[in-house]
Amino acid sequence: MTTTTAPPGAARILVVDDELGPRESLRMLLKQAYQITTADSGRAALNMLAQVRPDVVILDIKMPEMDGLEVLRRVKRADPSIEVVMITAYASLETVKLALTHGAFEYLIKPFSRQDLEDVVRRALVRRQTDLGARSEVAHLVEEMRRLSAKTRELEEVARREVTEQSLRVTQLSIVREISRAIVGHLAMEDVMAAVSAQLSAALGYDSVGLTASDPEARPSDAAYMVVCSIRDAEGPLGYLVADNRASARPVDPRERELLEMLSEYLAIALRNSHLYGEIADTKRSLEQLIASAGDAIISVDASDRIDGWNPAAERVFGRAAAEATGRRMTELLPEREYRTARERLARGSAMEMFETTLTADRETPAALAVTLSGLRNRQGGLDGLIAIVRDITAQREVENQLHQSEKLTALGQLAGGIAHDFNNLLQAILGYAQLMGKNPSNVDVVRRGLDVIEKAATGGAETVRRIQKFARLRPEEAFVGLDLDQVIRDALAITRPRWEEKKLKAGVPLQLEVDLGSVPVVMGRPAELNEVVTNLILNAIDAMPRGGTLSLRTRRHDDRHVVFAVTDTGIGMTEEVSQRIFDPFFTTKGEVGTGLGLSVSFSIIQRHSGEMRVESQAGRGTTFTIVLPVGMAEVQAPAGPETVMGTRRGRILLVDNEFPVMTILGEMLTEAGHHVLPVASGAEAMRVFVPGGFDLVLTNLGMTGMTGWDVAERIRASDPRVPVVFITGWGLQAEDRERCRKLGVINVLFKPVRPADLHQAVQEALAVSGHRPL
Repeated sequence: MTTTTAPPGAARILVVDDELGPRESLRMLLKQAYQITTADSGRAALNMLAQVRPDVVILDIKMPEMDGLEVLRRVKRADPSIEVVMITAYASLETVKLALTHGAFEYLIKPFSRQDLEDVVRRALVRRQTDLGARSEVAHLVEEMRRLSAKTRELEEVARREVTEQSLRVTQLSIVREISRAIVGHLAMEDVMAAVSAQLSAALGYDSVGLTASDPEARPSDAAYMVVCSIRDAEGPLGYLVADNRASARPVDPRERELLEMLSEYLAIALRNSHLYGEIADTKRSLEQLIASAGDAIISVDASDRIDGWNPAAERVFGRAAAEATGRRMTELLPEREYRTARERLARGSAMEMFETTLTADRETPAALAVTLSGLRNRQGGLDGLIAIVRDITAQREVENQLHQSEKLTALGQLAGGIAHDFNNLLQAILGYAQLMGKNPSNVDVVRRGLDVIEKAATGGAETVRRIQKFARLRPEEAFVGLDLDQVIRDALAITRPRWEEKKLKAGVPLQLEVDLGSVPVVMGRPAELNEVVTNLILNAIDAMPRGGTLSLRTRRHDDRHVVFAVTDTGIGMTEEVSQRIFDPFFTTKGEVGTGLGLSVSFSIIQRHSGEMRVESQAGRGTTFTIVLPVGMAEVQAPAGPETVMGTRRGRILLVDNEFPVMTILGEMLTEAGHHVLPVASGAEAMRVFVPGGFDLVLTNLGMTGMTGWDVAERIRASDPRVPVVFITGWGLQAEDRERCRKLGVINVLFKPVRPADLHQAVQEALAVSGHRPL
């Protein structure tokens, strides 16, 4: 809005035109006699109607957003006494009819003369004054006569100046337009000022042109040689445009001052854009530095899932240069199923999706990666692309695994005393009956009873070892199967019973056990993992009752699709703050003796089983851990075929074991099954007798002195890549051992003590793999 001051009592005129040139031209022509206010749109004019209270509105018909006819209707609706003069360069009979129909006083067709404009405005004001009843018609006519008489003397001079005035306005607007074109092409502040200075100096010959942050406040004596124009927008002042001719003492023409004032409006837009450009450039530079220096891989992905951004950390994580990665599909780097699932959730409105994966391609060792995806959205909320932040958590997982294994070994150490007690009892039974049978070899009842006790004792000892190895994860990873949750709990109770009884008897702590297993349906899961969860919960409950108490284990059916297992102790309990963090990795209440991973790992295991694990506790009143698991399907055992029940394949077997008793009994078991067995007592002896194609199966102990089972398998594979190899061990297998077995082509691992049926099945499977036909 621009307002021009006028003599007191002057009529108020509102000029509305969306083009700066015509709007300013009308203002300059009328400002000497009237108070002029300008608006650049119909909406702006309506907004200022109540404030300006115009007598006459001069209105362009053709305007964007809201045309002149609509503005006319709204003005007349607001105040019917306001006279409206329509101006247009595209007059038609229909347009004129509509304007007059809606109350327009008159219309002017561009181009029109200054005299035509003043005449129409004068008549419009006369009618308004008549309508308001301020003067009589005679008074108006007398005033009009006097004014015309006074103006008659000026008509000739006005007629001469009119053409010059209009030509000047056109020229001024042309100069502003040309300079604006030079300004708009630049965004940097220095470039904008250089362009303005060059244009004004060349076109108008100023000694200097510049932009200052503060008003230079020229002395009165310098006013004729300097022009200072304030540059401001809606947000406030942006600076001052200063044209200085003091060096040459050439006065600045008043028309040039008007030109510079008009130019300052364009400069305000250019300078505001320059400020915004500088802020954007600074932000962009900071973000680029942040992305380049980030320790995590930051990858931008376009709408077609192709990579278009790749920071240095991504090169380190994936081992690919930016040029090699750009343009590839993201699914070439990340697993497609997890990526697609996360992307679909983002498309449905999710703010962020996370998953973990293992990178194996083009790497000697696998890398564990944590992936976070977030969406790049357009104004409509649609997905235009993704940002992927990938962190290499291999070292973190290795440390966690080591700490987790250390915690399990610590737990086994706590159980060691009780386990030794149980083994001594078993050995006592074996040794006693062995000596008794030795003294009474002819007593069939004693021998039969002794053999039965020895077999049960050995089986019991093997079962204890199995539980320990399962808890320590020294057995191969199990698949998800339908399992009896109650039996998992019984196994966990069996392995923790020595710890329980040791604390009860030796420390004199009153501990009670309540078990209520409700014969729940089978659940889908890995027995070893669930055994670890239950064992951890039992050991934690024992530690939480240093002065004794009651431990309760209960199972029940929750609904048709879920079962519930609860572990409750009456121990020291936890505060609300501790309960909220109890499943966080590395959070522990046991001080230096705890790693803070037991419950965190247990929570992760239950999540992998599509279950839920929660805790309820009060300080001093005990704790309850509740686990909810989905119901599974019981496994249907296929009827055993003749080849699995009876040994129908016979083979040549090289048996390697440095323990003579073990080698002897295994050899006898294989020989009894009809195999041709060559037993040797060391790896070196095995390599001496082995010839490619000479054996159908190699069965070797893993832990041997000198040449281990690993060494035997590697050398045999070097000379005969086809012969099946089966390991037998009394140790367990770590995760890296299983990968090593896979690379060596070891088809099975048997854990001592080996039952004849298990040995027979493993041998038959190995011979089947080698293509050995049944006899």
